This record gives sequence, C-alpha cells and structure tokens, in this order.
Amino acid sequence: MDQRLEGGRSKMNPFEAVQLPRVINAAGKMTYLGSSAVLPEVAAAMSAAAQSYVDMAGLKQTVQRRVAELTGAEGACITSCAAAGIVVSVAAVLTGTDMDKVEALPEIKGTRREVILQKGHAVSFGANLTQMIRMTGAAVKEIGTVNGVKPYHLEGAITEATAAIVYVVSHHAVSNEMLTLAEVVETAGTYGIPVIVDAAAEVDLRQYLAQGADLAVYSGHKAIGGPTSGLVIGRKELIDACMLQEKGYARAMKIGKENIMGFYAALQCYLKEDPEETAGRLTEIVETLQKDIEHCGLTGISTKIVKDATRPIPRLQLIVGETAPLEAKQLIAGMERNNPSIRTRNHSADAGMIQFDPRELKIEETAVVAQVLKQLLEG
Repeated sequence: MDQRLEGGRSKMNPFEAVQLPRVINAAGKMTYLGSSAVLPEVAAAMSAAAQSYVDMAGLKQTVQRRVAELTGAEGACITSCAAAGIVVSVAAVLTGTDMDKVEALPEIKGTRREVILQKGHAVSFGANLTQMIRMTGAAVKEIGTVNGVKPYHLEGAITEATAAIVYVVSHHAVSNEMLTLAEVVETAGTYGIPVIVDAAAEVDLRQYLAQGADLAVYSGHKAIGGPTSGLVIGRKELIDACMLQEKGYARAMKIGKENIMGFYAALQCYLKEDPEETAGRLTEIVETLQKDIEHCGLTGISTKIVKDATRPIPRLQLIVGETAPLEAKQLIAGMERNNPSIRTRNHSADAGMIQFDPRELKIEETAVVAQVLKQLLEG
C-alpha cells in the first residue's frame, strides 16, 4: 500500500468537533474553503496577539507604515478582506479626508458620484463587485460590452460626475478585448480621475502601482497566505482617506488585532519566498498527481498540465472523455461527498474539465485523490 494514502487520510481534522469532514483542498486559495492554511509562525503571531492587549490605533499605524515600506507604496491600509478594501477605496475617493462626507455616506455630498467599470470586469467573486461599489452610495457606470471595450467608450463615459475607475485583474474577469490598465491609466490621468485596481488574488504587490494605478486592493488570505484580511496600498492622500472610513462605513468591517498581526507575519514570510523554489514545489505536486492518476489507468480520462492566465500557477487539468463511466459533474460530486472531502476548480465542468490546484494540496494527498477517482470511476 502506498504510504502516502495513509498519511493523506489520517491528518487531524480540527472541525470534527462540529461534525464536518476534513477537506483536501485542490481548489486553491478559495474563500469558501477558508482560503489559506497559515504557516506556524503566522498562527503563533495570531495566538500571541489574541492573548494580549494593545493600543489599536498605534498597532494599525505602526503595521500599516511597515507594510507600506515593505511594498514600496506611499501608504497602506489593512482591512478585514479584499471586498472591504474595495468599499473603503471607493468611499475614499468620494469623501477624501472630509469627515462630514465620511459620516454622510451613503449620502454623497459632492458632484462626483459615478464609478466607471468595464462591462467584462463586472464580476462576481461570491458577491457582485458592483454591489461593493454601490454600498458607498456611488453609481456604477458600465462601459462597452462583455466582449469588447474601446477607448472611446471610456472617453465618452467620463463626466464631471466621475469619481473613479475600477479595473479588475482576475481569472473571473474577461481579459480579451478589454482596455489594458495602461490605456485606462493614460485616459484617467488626462482627466485627473483615480484608478483603483482590484487585484485580490494576484501575486505582485508592486506591479499595479508601478503601472500608474492610484490604489491597489489585495486579499491578505490568498497569495499572501494570511488570515482573513485585506490590503489597500497606494497614494498617501487616498490611503489617509481610506483610514478615515473606520469612523464611518468601515466600522462595520474592522479587523482585529489577531488578524492584523497574522497578516503582518504572513506578509513578511511571503516577501521572503523564493519564486523559483515555490514554482518548483508546485510543479512537483502537479506532476506527482498526474503520475498517480495516470498510474490508475482510468477509462476515458486524460490529463495535462496548464498554466493560470495571470499568475505563475501550474494546475493539472483532468479531461473527462465520452467513454468515461461518469461525467465531470458526477465526479466532482463524488469527490465532494468523500471523507475526506476533495475540492477542485470546476469553472469548466460543463466542458468536461476539472482542474487541480497545487497551492494548498499536500504531496502526500495526491495518492488519496487518485485512489478516490479510481473508486468513483470503477465502482
């Protein structure tokens, strides 16, 4: 018997107390699965903070200053999650540092109240991005079509009411035939309109500000690998306005001392990672899973390694052919019902494809995944 089968099955399940099965996460850093399993040093930082007291204003100021230094940004604002980061960023461009305006939201005191969004960027990440924008009282002005936006669409949409342009970098968004960030930044700059980049799951913490964005929003619990948290970085005057939102809208989205310290510890670990070493580790997991599945000789099943559209992430794509005993959706359901429950990326299930993401998958779990597939397909 493959020793990895025993190791992959016997891992402790902290959720057994509430009668939930352990999850083998081959889906990636997904919010619906808890995003990231944090490193021991991150857990230690959170535990220590949870058992202590601190001046919260001082903690935020100090950590946010250090985060700005680490990312090369003028300023940083830590939020409860990336969705909160979007709300806070849009609120900041609506109010600036005027406390009367901060306290008035969602009533907007001023003429600038519209946020421009390319139609192919009006995504849902479990909730609608447009709703996050509208929560502030702003109106969303979608431009172009879902499969094409031209420069004149953006030019024609800008008026005296334009408060900001939100640009989305995500596997959820349409990327073909949308305006590039460079095009958006150039046009926005002509009119003095701030550009907010939603880069929630992206890996590069400097790229979008370097390309001219005014604010960039990241998840703290996706690529960075921290607890549930978010990060807004960018121009100091806008970050100052972001911070003021805690006296208004963002009060309902505040982050605690435990997650601030956990995020900070995770960020330091993340920035020390060797990209080549990480790439090698992920590739090894994907290749091992591919060999384990191919060794099973499953009828109607083939595999290939594919790359993420915007990030350096290899994934194993399982193609369920017509001769396979089960369809892709039946396989997915069977894996989810298993104990441990196996979760995958299922965006292309209708086309007969299932993807396995290696970022949160342990190498000892690949044999378990292959064995469960074999059991499902061979009955």
